Amino acid sequence: MSAVTLLPGETVQHLDDTGITLSVVVDPQALVLTGHYPHFPLLPGVFLVDLAERAVERFAEGHGRALELEAIASTRFHAPVLPGAEVVVDCAFKDGPGALRTVTARCVADGVKAATVRLRYREL
Repeated sequence: MSAVTLLPGETVQHLDDTGITLSVVVDPQALVLTGHYPHFPLLPGVFLVDLAERAVERFAEGHGRALELEAIASTRFHAPVLPGAEVVVDCAFKDGPGALRTVTARCVADGVKAATVRLRYREL
């Protein structure tokens, strides 16, 4: 079974030893927008969490590391993401005790802070 990409087409804007930045444009024709909400479509917040997770996966691949998601420590939604918006997720990595790594992802849509996601990973 292959994984489903919730918000396809991301582009890596920046990748170094401390983090990664991805961007993606929300397709105004995406089926998920038709039901969330009728007559006022918004991108469901889970898509931002998924984008942050995919950024971490790309970071791990680029550094030859294996990371396993241990927890979504917190998620704060600040502003809605509308169809056609460019979403940029900037992930910063911080080492924790033992094999734990904390990732803070800041999601911005068309220049407006949309969400902050904190994820915790275990290095395998």
